[in-house]
Amino acid sequence: MQITFPHRPAPPKLVASSETRDLLKSIAIYLSLVLAFTAISLVVAPTSSRLGKFRAIALIPGHEVELAAFAIALAVIPSLVMRRVSISLLLLIPVAGIMIDLDHLPSALGIPQAIRPAHSLVFLLVSVGLVLLLTRRADLGAGVLTGFLGHLSVDTGLFPAFSPISFAYFDLGSYRAYFVAGSILASLLAGYLARRRLMPKGTFAS
Repeated sequence: MQITFPHRPAPPKLVASSETRDLLKSIAIYLSLVLAFTAISLVVAPTSSRLGKFRAIALIPGHEVELAAFAIALAVIPSLVMRRVSISLLLLIPVAGIMIDLDHLPSALGIPQAIRPAHSLVFLLVSVGLVLLLTRRADLGAGVLTGFLGHLSVDTGLFPAFSPISFAYFDLGSYRAYFVAGSILASLLAGYLARRRLMPKGTFAS
């Protein structure tokens, strides 16, 4: 007598969706570039420009809360434009808006460094360009743009607008209105592009 057992289907494989892969790829690109620009600045920045000082410990929590609050507010806008929740943009924009401060790492370790070496327009162009190139996702590129401009909207002090090409410093306060307006427009653009991406071909977002 032959005994048979009911067939048990193999457990489903956990396969990351393309949405998750694109999000993780965008975050990896962004964080890698922050660290790369920071490392480059340690080599090419003139000694006279190495004025970066680590923020007083007591001030860090309050500043990070401000950054996070504005980044989250910006991250909600694309979902309102899309009329559905965009998890990718809800995560990417705050990550881009907060984690750029990894470029303060040398000063935190007691190493003289240039001020905010990744807070530059060169970094912005490279990071957005690589995200667009490697993910083929214009909405994620706009998300990176949103987080970066949102960060500069909250930051105070000096920044090297053209690092690592030049370490001439500019006052963030003089451009705050432009950064705020740009970050809001970029978040609206991210929502529009994400909504358009999900629409059937041949139709237009209204």
